[in-house]
Amino acid sequence: MSDLTLIANQLIWGVLVGVSYSLLAIAFSLIYAASGTINFATGEFAMLAAYICYTLLSNLHVPLLLAVILALLGLFLFGMVVERVAFRRLYKLDPVLIVITTIGISTMLKSLTLIVWGPYSASLPPFLSPVPMVLGPIILIPQNLALLAIGLATMLIFHLFMNHTRLGTAMRATAQNIKGASLVGINTARCVNLTWAIGSVVAGIAGILIAFAYNLSIEMGTLSGMKGFAAAIIGGFGNIQASALGGLVLGVTENLAGGMISYYYKDVVAFAFIVLVLLLRPAGLFVTGTKVRKV
Repeated sequence: MSDLTLIANQLIWGVLVGVSYSLLAIAFSLIYAASGTINFATGEFAMLAAYICYTLLSNLHVPLLLAVILALLGLFLFGMVVERVAFRRLYKLDPVLIVITTIGISTMLKSLTLIVWGPYSASLPPFLSPVPMVLGPIILIPQNLALLAIGLATMLIFHLFMNHTRLGTAMRATAQNIKGASLVGINTARCVNLTWAIGSVVAGIAGILIAFAYNLSIEMGTLSGMKGFAAAIIGGFGNIQASALGGLVLGVTENLAGGMISYYYKDVVAFAFIVLVLLLRPAGLFVTGTKVRKV
């Protein structure tokens, strides 16, 4: 395989992985912008959606589309309950307590997953042919292209929802100035609760995409959560559009490093890149100024 062929294929795979990171970064930034909470359980939310989808598909033989919808509906309700029960009374307290709570939820979800599904990895059944298509120097797998399209469509729908619906506008207003939004009649508590729910769904979609692209394991939540958090930092934490771009940059960077240097150094290069961004552009690559703007 020539160097050009290797780079082309790594770029395509990097964009696919980057879309998953972008969705996780959006979930991080959305919840942070609305409630000021860094949800360190975001990766475990993604893992939970993937395992629920796996159970519905493999054990209960539910059709694919219905299984995905049910898994995401479960995450929507779970996000609402978690915000209402665990966090609503903590917002005015020490932020350290909130961080500890999110870590506790992360540990709880990982333990429950271990009890229910066991320690062994699993895989979701493919929904398209695994036979690759060869277009010149580029090797394309139909299912991966479908996953990429689904991820991009999710980001587009989310963008349209946030910018062209009354609820999305209310959620953005709450994120920008919760007191001002309350003064003009917006139910800010409801908006924050829905933000957690929608952020959980976005994370769940990322988890299902990752499960189809790789496999399911008890550690997938921790690793994917770290990558999503890193992507948000690279783009601009709290800024949704910047965080999404940060995910694409991270995905392409680590896959190019894995292909051109060594797969074993992929994560090393990715996190070294994050350190470099924090040193040179602490607000993020795609945020102007020195302070992250909440959007």
